[in-house]
Amino acid sequence: MKTVVHVSAQNPGDQEHAMVNTLNMLYDESVSEPGDEVTVVANGAGVRMFVEATASKREMVEELQEWGVTLLVCRNALRGMGISDDELLPGVESVPSGSGALARLQDEGFGYIKAP
Repeated sequence: MKTVVHVSAQNPGDQEHAMVNTLNMLYDESVSEPGDEVTVVANGAGVRMFVEATASKREMVEELQEWGVTLLVCRNALRGMGISDDELLPGVESVPSGSGALARLQDEGFGYIKAP
């Protein structure tokens, strides 16, 4: 299974909900198996969930990483908020455009899930 989860929510509760949904999918053996490719793409205000100063659920981010989930954030959104790549949590990568990453991943066969 190849899945991309899109997060753009500003509310930390909605951001947490997105991570919980992603973890639930990974723990669900009826749809997930070892070796599945899962990517979370955050853009807009959603990037804050992966920034050192504003990440409220670091342990969930670490759990996603332990599962091998790729975590991508939109550099355009970061710049718009005055945030540099150096301020991201360890292991989180920035991409030039979150929308571009979403389009590319879907073109590569990733199923799309819009989280809060």
